[in-house]
Amino acid sequence: MSGLVRTQRSTLLVSSISILVTLFVLPLGGHHLGPTTSYVPAVLATVACFDIMSVWLLAGEYLDTGDRRMLGMTLAYLWSLLLMGGYALAFPGVISSHPPLAVTSSVAPYLYIGWHAGFPALLGAAWAPWSYLGGIEHRPRAARLAAAMAGMCAAALLAVTGCVLFATRLPVLIQGLDTSGMAKVTAPVALPLVVASLLVCARAVRGRTGPERWSSVAILVCLCDLCLTYASRYRYSLGWYTGRTLTVAASAIVLIAMLASFRRLKATAEFNAAYDGLTGLANRRSAYDAATAMIARARRTGTPLSVVMFDLDRFKQINDGYGHAAGDEVLRCVASTMRATVRDSDLSARLGGEEFAMVLPDAGLQDARVVAERLRAQLRARTIPAIGSSVTASFGIAELQPADATAENLLHRADQAMYRAKALGRDQVADQPADRWAGELVTGLQPAR
Repeated sequence: MSGLVRTQRSTLLVSSISILVTLFVLPLGGHHLGPTTSYVPAVLATVACFDIMSVWLLAGEYLDTGDRRMLGMTLAYLWSLLLMGGYALAFPGVISSHPPLAVTSSVAPYLYIGWHAGFPALLGAAWAPWSYLGGIEHRPRAARLAAAMAGMCAAALLAVTGCVLFATRLPVLIQGLDTSGMAKVTAPVALPLVVASLLVCARAVRGRTGPERWSSVAILVCLCDLCLTYASRYRYSLGWYTGRTLTVAASAIVLIAMLASFRRLKATAEFNAAYDGLTGLANRRSAYDAATAMIARARRTGTPLSVVMFDLDRFKQINDGYGHAAGDEVLRCVASTMRATVRDSDLSARLGGEEFAMVLPDAGLQDARVVAERLRAQLRARTIPAIGSSVTASFGIAELQPADATAENLLHRADQAMYRAKALGRDQVADQPADRWAGELVTGLQPAR
């Protein structure tokens, strides 16, 4: 399944769950559950942690790529963090029973609307067409980021200060636990703004597979949160609590997607570091590491271990005559033939160019010869479409001996045996005596490949 299809299905699933939960709770939203002393502080602390991490990661993404949309998303999460801080200082029971910004009971609702409408609006603005006009930036990004974040902090401070200073002049949004005034005063502005942001963002992230794809889902969850808050009409009702739970989900969605993306990138990087990208076999570094571990096990258990190394004959002529694309296809066919020849416990590796190796635990020299001869015969018998013929290879085998101090010694003996096979006429299997090659770095002319 492609990354785009997988992401589309995931976002559709989460969006559907959010909508279904909202539709289920709406008829029951006014049911009073009673206040709790820890729920709102826990929600706000959790959202603050998510917002801080999101700001940090998105800012880093902007500094790495210069993509202005990442800067816009950074500012959206910074706005959420700052307005949420003002909300915490105005909501009774979070800081104290008489919070410092609670000039009137409506200060917290106004900050809540500024938080839950401003955050989606800024996310939508981040993905609006004008946000990426001019493409990727090449000017100093750190200064631009610092200036933008400072401006957002000033705007958030101005919004909080305005709510506090003009609290007595603004329409009343809440009386006691009755929040019906919120729907009458703010819904005509907040809901259309969030819906417009959702449409803009959903259109802009269509076809993308990165964490930014989830921005539209975060806006949708905010919309569900607002709908439940407006419909519940009372604080501490079922709809009110469900809305606050969706607040946590809205703040976490993009963060979770970013962390999942980093995990996939880490796994991909680790795979690329250990395996050859063309053939999917282990590369030289991981082959040496694995051979070292296998040798240690063989010595500990007293079991034999052998190495088979082979090199394709006259591979340069294939590249020169048919092109490098055909040469790559030859290497892939050789790799697939190797995998079909060896056991699951054996190690197959591409050491570089047209040189390959197999490490065979629990296999003596004669066992290695049988494997090498079988693979040699299969290569000769397999017609590769890219060149219209088969290929041959020269094989060298060596069995682990007490004189082999390291994996490099054993592999070196097999490598020298392979050159011996080439010197004897190619397309054959040869070995080297352990007492001649163990621990010795052989120099001098070697036959052409």
